[in-house]
Amino acid sequence: MFPSAIRTIKELILWGYARLMSEKALGDRKNWLFTLHSFDQLNSDEKKWSSILQENVTMELNKCAYCDSAENSLIAYIVVKKMCPFAETHNIISACKKCASFKGSKDLIEWWGVERIDKLPRPVMEKYLKMLYMCHECNGTLDDYAVNDDGKVDISVLACVFKESCDSKKAKEWQQLYEKKVKA
Repeated sequence: MFPSAIRTIKELILWGYARLMSEKALGDRKNWLFTLHSFDQLNSDEKKWSSILQENVTMELNKCAYCDSAENSLIAYIVVKKMCPFAETHNIISACKKCASFKGSKDLIEWWGVERIDKLPRPVMEKYLKMLYMCHECNGTLDDYAVNDDGKVDISVLACVFKESCDSKKAKEWQQLYEKKVKA
C-alpha cells in the first residue's frame, strides 16, 4: 500500500494527500506514478504544501459527508472533542444522524476501516489529513516513525495525536507562522 521509503508521519500524510490529488486529477487514488510524482512535489516544496493546508475544503452542509444522504443532516466533527483553533476549520463536516451515531467518538479510520480507506469520500479524507498534519506539526511529531508494533507503516497510527490535549497558544503561533509562509 505504501512505498518502502515512507516511514515518517509526515511522509505518510503527504502520501495520503498525493493519492487524493491523483483521484482529483485522474479519478483514481491508486495511480502509482501520478501519486509518486505528487508526493515528491509535496515533500520537496514546503510552500506548496503550506498553501494547500490553508485552503478550506468546501462541502455541502445539507448532505452527509459520509453517505451523501440529505436526510437529518447536522453539523458534526471528524475528530470528536478535538478543539484546536488552528485545525478546527478542517474538523467540521455535515453528517446524517445515522452516520454520526455509528461513528460516535471513534477515530475516523477506526470507524471507517483501514481496508475501506480508498472508499472514504475525498473531502473528508482531505480534511482529516490536513488536521493530522497540523496537529502532528504542532506537537513536533511529524518526523516520528509511523509504524505499528509489527514494524509496518500503518495509517491508523497517525490518530494518536488526537488523544493528546491541544496547546491553543502553540496552535495560534503555528497558524500565524503558516499565514506568513503562504504570503511570502
